[in-house]
Amino acid sequence: MLLSCCLRAQNSFHVSATFATKQGRIDKEIAPSILLRNLSNKTIQIQWELSKSNLSEGWSAVVCDHQCYTHLISEKTFELKAGEVLQDFKVAFRPNGKEGMGNYEIVLFEINNRKATEQKVTFNAAANSSVATSNTQINQLNPPKVFPNPATEYIYLNDDAEQVSHIEVYNVVGRKMQSLKVNNSNERYNISLLPRGIYMIRMLDKQGHIVRTQRISKYNP
Repeated sequence: MLLSCCLRAQNSFHVSATFATKQGRIDKEIAPSILLRNLSNKTIQIQWELSKSNLSEGWSAVVCDHQCYTHLISEKTFELKAGEVLQDFKVAFRPNGKEGMGNYEIVLFEINNRKATEQKVTFNAAANSSVATSNTQINQLNPPKVFPNPATEYIYLNDDAEQVSHIEVYNVVGRKMQSLKVNNSNERYNISLLPRGIYMIRMLDKQGHIVRTQRISKYNP
């Protein structure tokens, strides 16, 4: 009987994903989201808490359950009725015209039963603007990208316009893991020491402006 009770408590609500990421423009809100579902036959009280945050300079963010809260609010409680589905629990990142990245780690749990129901979700956003150029031919070329994706030991850069001077690799909480100098587009870059996971690749020009941001997966053979 006790085991059955504990299992019901652990499964009182479902989180659709523990990692949500989205890319967008510097002049638009970027809002990665997840789905929450009440698996029980009663109304439950769920609390979210901001555990970790990392925002590029000039960025801001709000957390939204049934409504949205400013950065001054770091925790809130809301209800999910029996069987209710909250389609878009999200973090809305606002780049405010600035290139960069944002990361929020949110802890979710049922009130009075935190130990058994706690779940962590990481929300990630990246925003960049294209580098302006007067060269029409360059504008028509494909944007730079790294490949393969997923990667194992090495990545390569495809940069027809030769815009990219440096590559930076960030993990999902915004920590810079590698900085790579670009010598030519045919060179390979060793990422074999990175742990398995999801990474954001920043491609920068000689002035340090972000040319493009790209998400890749890293697998260990």
